[in-house]
Amino acid sequence: MNRTVSYLLGPELAWVLLLAITGFLVSRSEPISDAEKEQILNLGWFLPIIAVLLSFVPLFWAPGSQWWWLFRIGFVGIAGILYMSGQICGAVDFHDSRNSGVGTAYMLFIILGLVFLFGGAIIAFFFFLTKWNFIPVLKWSLIVLGGLASFLGLIFWIASFGKSPAS
Repeated sequence: MNRTVSYLLGPELAWVLLLAITGFLVSRSEPISDAEKEQILNLGWFLPIIAVLLSFVPLFWAPGSQWWWLFRIGFVGIAGILYMSGQICGAVDFHDSRNSGVGTAYMLFIILGLVFLFGGAIIAFFFFLTKWNFIPVLKWSLIVLGGLASFLGLIFWIASFGKSPAS
């Protein structure tokens, strides 16, 4: 793979794609009903996790210093988690007392994303220091965690379709 192309296919691309998907899901219908607001909030539990996991994928083809790539993943991950959480929670306005839960959800989405980001960085840091081959571990952890997060996100999203508006 060309060195320039491999640098362009870094963690930033994963975040841009997931932020575009989040933007599409958030703005797919205006005005948003209460059931769709619940769907968006349910997606907020899984989209940051999936985005963080995808940002570690470039370590498979990362040329150069792996520490530099880990720094890029961390820097872009923090910015992406903050922006994605803001994008998700900014689309939800219940116009009543339930809005206090949206601020709490914002903080929880950020904390959840940061836990996965720093957990992955600590694991990568350990493998970098010990010089172990981390590619099989990374591959299977991404497959298992990404598949589980995607499956649970899809289940919660589908389950929220049957909710009726509060009367």
